[in-house]
Amino acid sequence: MSDDLQKYTVDAMAGEEIYGSQKAMREAKKMVAQSRLIFTTCIGAGLGLLRSQRFEIVIVDEASQQTEPASLVPLVKGCRKAILVGDHIQLRPTVTPLAAAQEFDISLFERLYTHQDERVARVMLNTQYRMHESICKPISEEFYNGELQTGVPLDGRPMFSSEFPWPSVVAPGRSARMVFLNCDTPEDLAQKSKSNKGQAELCLRVCTLLCTDKKDKKPKPVEGPAGPSTEAKKPSIAVLTPYTRQADLLKSMLSGFAQVEVCSIDGFQGKEADIVVFVTVRCNPHYDIGFLKDHRRLNVALTRARTGIIVVGNERTLTLGTSDEESAALWKRLLSNMEKAILE
Repeated sequence: MSDDLQKYTVDAMAGEEIYGSQKAMREAKKMVAQSRLIFTTCIGAGLGLLRSQRFEIVIVDEASQQTEPASLVPLVKGCRKAILVGDHIQLRPTVTPLAAAQEFDISLFERLYTHQDERVARVMLNTQYRMHESICKPISEEFYNGELQTGVPLDGRPMFSSEFPWPSVVAPGRSARMVFLNCDTPEDLAQKSKSNKGQAELCLRVCTLLCTDKKDKKPKPVEGPAGPSTEAKKPSIAVLTPYTRQADLLKSMLSGFAQVEVCSIDGFQGKEADIVVFVTVRCNPHYDIGFLKDHRRLNVALTRARTGIIVVGNERTLTLGTSDEESAALWKRLLSNMEKAILE
């Protein structure tokens, strides 16, 4: 629970832990009965204080990440209208391999959205306000049939001043906000989880440059509570990788950067950052890309950035695989929209 929300919890409003006091529980039940809005998890809607509570209207956020039985818990308690909010083109619920083989990872949201049913109204919120247009456009064409638009004006995400060599002029059809850095260092072998020290070191150089102000530019004034300031705004930077072992390596190498967060792709769904550095890890003679075949996970990684994306990887491994030609073709199309860069 976020610290900012603690005061809104039932325990805080009742003055003590409700399950440790009958008086607090009675007070909590009164508050629930008088409330028009109750926030809880899907499973929590059927437990404890809310066990006997009925909900006429249910809104399920991140519904595409809920298993169908979990989504049903609040819906079977008197629900007359339901609104499911999610993105079935991103990550599915996390379940065991056996459950996935039986399609237990298909959410109620995905099932209802993808099957024709006149009782279900489908609405796509087709305007997003996170990504700059030059990032949104190729992602929209690849994952959303070109239907995803951006509400961010072309000058609405000015690039941060740093020593990183963002391209100033690019070829038609390529994005100045999406950069690919090639690394030929082979991945570590004979480990359950993968890592790549060369790509981690390249990521360290990238973060160092991103966190270093450009020497030939003066910081632009930034509006703050006390008025204009000459201190340049520092970008938030998310370093994402699909492998736990690589994430551990990156966390140890980047611990000195206060504005850098290292996270798995799955753990960063729903979050965002100014700059995303996507470390792909895989580099091998068999052109095996493992987790990078997952189009949903790839979609999540590429849609977290507000201002710019830097992908660190091995181009041959990502684009020449024959065991999954569809994924190789996807990577070729994505890289064709990125500007190639080399750090000196």
